[in-house]
Formats: sequence, C-alpha cells, structure tokens
Amino acid sequence: MVYVIVFKVVAVVLALSVIPIAIFSPMVQIVGGMTIGDTLVGEDVSLYDIYRMFLSRNATVRSAKDYQMTDEVRSTMPALITSGCFLALILLLGIATAVVSICCKKKLPTLILSAVSGLAVMGLFRSFKAFAAPYLDGTISIAQLGLLKEGFLRTIVSAIVKLEILQISSAGFLMFGAALALFLWTSAFMLVEIGEKK
Repeated sequence: MVYVIVFKVVAVVLALSVIPIAIFSPMVQIVGGMTIGDTLVGEDVSLYDIYRMFLSRNATVRSAKDYQMTDEVRSTMPALITSGCFLALILLLGIATAVVSICCKKKLPTLILSAVSGLAVMGLFRSFKAFAAPYLDGTISIAQLGLLKEGFLRTIVSAIVKLEILQISSAGFLMFGAALALFLWTSAFMLVEIGEKK
C-alpha cells in the first residue's frame, strides 16, 4: 500500500512539474551577432519574462500594440503557432497524467501519457526549429522584422546585425526529462508488479 502512495506522489510531482518549468525556465535562447568585431549578445527568455515585457501592467515594451507585422514574419507564424499548440498540449498532458495517476489503479495509462508527453516535446523542438530556420539562414533579416522604419538606420542594422541562434532553451530539455523520468518511474513499478504476480 505504501509503495502505491509513493508511486502516485512522485508521478503527480513529475507530471505537474512541466507547468512551472514551462513558465519560469528559459524557453527560448536568442543570440545576435555583429559582423564587425564578431561580438555576440545573447538572452534566454522564459514565458514569464515575455509576459512581464509585453502584457503586464508594468510592461517594459509598450509599443507592441503598434507593431505592424511584415509579410516575411507572417509567413513564419504557422510554425510558431504550431509550437504554441505543442506547448499547450504538453501542459494539458501534464495535468491529465497527474489526474490519471491519482484516479487509476492501473499504471499503463500513466505510462502512455508520459510517452505522448515526450513525443509532444520533440514536436515542440521540431516546429520551433522550422520557425527559426528562415531567421537563421538569412532569408529573413533583422530589417524585415518590422521593428525599424524604412531609412538609413534600418539599412545599417540590416548590414551589421545577424541572428546567430534562435532555439528552444533549457525548458524544453527539462520538460522532456520530466516526461522521461515519469516513463521510467512508471515502467519500473509495472515491472515490479509483473514480478510479484509471477
């Protein structure tokens, strides 16, 4: 009986851990480089950071409402929206796995949900990589982001600044690690139960 309680507690903690990981851990790594001097400037941004910058009362970026999306940026939106859908799926699977772990006596549903969570994280990586590709290979330049108005400054920035890295950061690996840990944890208990029955 005690080992069942231990299993459920650990399973729920691992399943729900994806929520704080997704919100507070660095989700996206952005590194820009300058063609002059080979200088790199990078930032790891979490979803909470994005909320504080754009959506909170004390938002540091208030011009987001006035932003006019360019056609180049718009063409990458399907991949970004797909990434967002995968992230939402990961969070929903975390909640569903926690509920199933508490309510179900059998461990197979928990095992299946943890495997699906791991696949969803892999889908997040792939879709975000597809979103980032045109920014990294130079198809879309900094000038085409629509952040600067037409003119001399935009031309200079376009010539000097280049995006070097745009990828899912540590949050993605931590979410995958949580799903993998839950899968292994559940598998271990299932093997113990099979051994006891024999």
